[in-house]
Amino acid sequence: MPSDGPTQWTTTLREHGRLVVGPERTRLTLSLVVSGGILLVNGTRTVGHLSSGADWDFFAYLRTILAVGAAIALLMILNNLRTRRWTLVVDGTGVTLGPQHLVWSEITGVTSAKEQVTVQGTEDLRITNNTVRDPSALALWLTTELETRH
Repeated sequence: MPSDGPTQWTTTLREHGRLVVGPERTRLTLSLVVSGGILLVNGTRTVGHLSSGADWDFFAYLRTILAVGAAIALLMILNNLRTRRWTLVVDGTGVTLGPQHLVWSEITGVTSAKEQVTVQGTEDLRITNNTVRDPSALALWLTTELETRH
C-alpha cells in the first residue's frame, strides 16, 4: 500500500494504473483493541456473574450493556473489513469505495469536510479518516484527477 500523500498517490496511479488505499491502520488498531478490551473485561465479568447466580445490581447491568455494545462494535468493524468498506480504489475507470463505484463521467465534484471527503455523482461516496490520514489532501488530489479526466 502506498504512503498516505498526494505525491505517492499520483506516482502509484501512473506506474500501476490503480491506487489502493485503506484502511488507516492506527485508527483501526485502536478501535479493535479498545472494543476487544471492553468486551474481554466486561464479558468475563458478566459470564462470572451469570454463573454465580448472584443478585444483579446497577454495575452488573452496566457491565452487560458495555459487553454487548463492544461486541456489536467489534462485529461492525470486522464486517467493514470483510466487505472492504474502508478500501479506496482509484483507477482509469473511476473511484471505488467498498462496494460503491463511480465512473469518472458520473463524478460531478469533490467536497471536503473536516474528517470526510465526499465524491459526488449519481451516488455519494463518503471517504472518512478511517481510510486516509488527511482527507483534505485527498479531496484536493481527487479534484485534480477529476479535472484531468473531464
